Amino acid sequence: MPNKYHARRTWSELTQRWYASKAEANRGEELALLERGGGISGLAYQVKYVLCKRPRITITIDFAYIENGAWVHEDTKGVLTRDTRTKLAWLEEKFGVKVILSR
Repeated sequence: MPNKYHARRTWSELTQRWYASKAEANRGEELALLERGGGISGLAYQVKYVLCKRPRITITIDFAYIENGAWVHEDTKGVLTRDTRTKLAWLEEKFGVKVILSR
């Protein structure tokens, strides 16, 4: 069943995992191939950060990996909501993590 933004969960045979959308699955597969080819390393999926302990507020970033010796964080968004923009700004301020957004 699609969510309110019409994204459909998608299974990837290549990475053997479910993704929240087709776009996220495509990017996950691209990154998996890059890692296999040595272009990136340390690929992690669904990286969670706790922005506030009470009340518990978290943000989950789709992908994190090392490229050219530096960590890169990427998130796939079809719709960028105000809540997401707020959490991304909070993440950057609290942890210094800048997230690259893709569609």
